[in-house]
Amino acid sequence: MTDTRRPPACHHDQEAGHRVTREHRDDCPDPSTHNGCVPCTAPHCVLCGRAHADNDHPLTCPECIGKVRVDLDDIRHLCRHLRWQAARGGRDGRLIAAAPIPGGDAMVLIARAGADADDLITSFGPIKGNPKANLLDEDHHPHDVVPPLLPLIGWDYQWRHHFDHHPPAKPSVTGITHYLADHLTRMAQAVDGPDWVRFADDIAALRRQLEGVLHDEREPERGIGCFECGRQLVRKFGDPKPCRHRTPGRVHLDQVKADATAARRRLQVLATYPELGPPTYAEERAARRVPTAAEESRARIPCSECTNQGGIVDPSIGQSWECTGCRKAYTPGEYANAVRSHLLKGGPDGDGWTHITMAAEAATTQTGLPIPASTVRKWMDRGKVAGVCRWTSSIDGRTAVVPQAAPGRAHSVIVAEYAGRVVPAAWGSRLVFWPDVADQAAKMVVRSHDAEVARRLRAEKAALEATGKAS
Repeated sequence: MTDTRRPPACHHDQEAGHRVTREHRDDCPDPSTHNGCVPCTAPHCVLCGRAHADNDHPLTCPECIGKVRVDLDDIRHLCRHLRWQAARGGRDGRLIAAAPIPGGDAMVLIARAGADADDLITSFGPIKGNPKANLLDEDHHPHDVVPPLLPLIGWDYQWRHHFDHHPPAKPSVTGITHYLADHLTRMAQAVDGPDWVRFADDIAALRRQLEGVLHDEREPERGIGCFECGRQLVRKFGDPKPCRHRTPGRVHLDQVKADATAARRRLQVLATYPELGPPTYAEERAARRVPTAAEESRARIPCSECTNQGGIVDPSIGQSWECTGCRKAYTPGEYANAVRSHLLKGGPDGDGWTHITMAAEAATTQTGLPIPASTVRKWMDRGKVAGVCRWTSSIDGRTAVVPQAAPGRAHSVIVAEYAGRVVPAAWGSRLVFWPDVADQAAKMVVRSHDAEVARRLRAEKAALEATGKAS
């Protein structure tokens, strides 16, 4: 009889470094301090490491398969916008087409050089039947972009070789992504096939690269380490939803095109009937009329109702964070808890005391309000947050933490005579207690919200008074 019982729920234990259940071992020293310590022996998904594997999905869970499929669809969608980005995209108020490398990274991504040649180069090492396929590792800089067709055609070759399928006559991004998506379910559970985990990582990295290039070539915002796998968190860019409503700029653009079409038809009529005389200069100029760059730019401006034009999926506090490794999507509460835990365990001594600049950056990320390091120092000086001075001896390396002294004393130097010469005996640095900073930052958010509400009420009251006077 087959055992159909589900394995118990498990979670990742950062201290143990593996997944555990909520049960406690017989030799557990203190069960009240944690949520379980019995290791989970059930097999897990090779991509996320969270979902339990079953008979139908022995390697990859359906959720991760769906995420890889979405990545393939996004790659196909984003590649269609590279030409517009190379010609019309801008960065810092300048056209990328006028950059030292015309078109910038978008033009590099369009390239097909070497994609279907015998000396195919890829980013993951030699492929079957082509030991020279790791040439990219020798001359490729880590920060250089990779044309999408290069890794895609390499993986397409490996999976077609595994399934005994014939390669396409002329590979393309559209054809490869469709092929990979059609066979994704088999690929995700293939035990003896190509490296599935590396394939999924490459597809996700390729999608993030295209998102960065098409969002004015900006790198995604990076956060702390993931709870599950330790990889760095990034903020996900969303797909733009173009505005398709009729705007004044688009009406004008259609009129320009219609006038040019009518002028060309007029020239055709004049060429058929010589008795009407030759066309005038104005008629020839009207036939050659094409929309200017300014007219095309105005036509691309969305209407006031269409506000989602790309960028971060949700720029609110703690939103849109995902892991680059296991692809876990964090909720605002999970991300705030992750930031708090990171600071409590990631300080100089791992006890909640951290550097002022680090606390200021974390408070800014957690609240969404600009909190500079000078504000945190003011909180320390006014006694709103706890602070200490950490003194490190430059002679014997010993460290001493003393209560906070005067603000100027925290950065002073203790001088001593050592080996017949005067040397700094200790250097002082100020530390701040992160829980206090988090509490003060939360109070700042409340004060900012109250001030915004009061300002809006005053504006509404002024508008009502102005309306009453006008009537």
